[in-house]
Amino acid sequence: MGLSVNNIFAVNEDRPTPKAVYNWRVYVSAAIASFASCMIGYDSAFIGTTIALPSFTEEFDFASYEPNDLALLKSNIVSVYQAGAFFGSLFAYITSYFIGRRYSLITFSFVFMLGAGLMLGANADRGLGLIIGGRVLAGVGVGACSNMVPIYCSELSPPAIRGRLVGIYDLGWQI
Repeated sequence: MGLSVNNIFAVNEDRPTPKAVYNWRVYVSAAIASFASCMIGYDSAFIGTTIALPSFTEEFDFASYEPNDLALLKSNIVSVYQAGAFFGSLFAYITSYFIGRRYSLITFSFVFMLGAGLMLGANADRGLGLIIGGRVLAGVGVGACSNMVPIYCSELSPPAIRGRLVGIYDLGWQI
């Protein structure tokens, strides 16, 4: 009884699929679409440290708030992102049905970038409204993309490598 090493990249196909289907374009397309999972990690991770930064608390004068009001403000800044993601996942169904997944992914990526840009524009003079509005838009973009990307990857891949390509999306969550 010897030890055998199998090729983990070997394709076990039970249907007569042409070899030309298994090319680098399928992998690159899935990898590019899977960068949407990096959007989730980016926007979820940076807000907690940003709110705790001394420069942020001084800029927006958090010392002037009562403790309960400050806790409510911070929780609203964090949670509107989740509300946006909820509605974004619902919008994703509608847009992917009418304009397709690829154009929906592009559209909601721009919505995410618009939200990130709004958050960048916030300062003491403009107030926290830009941050809250930007978090909502970023949440809409992330919710929609996280809904569509696994489906998009599974649609563009042949059955023998479908699990592998959808798994690329999960790698973005780990990064």
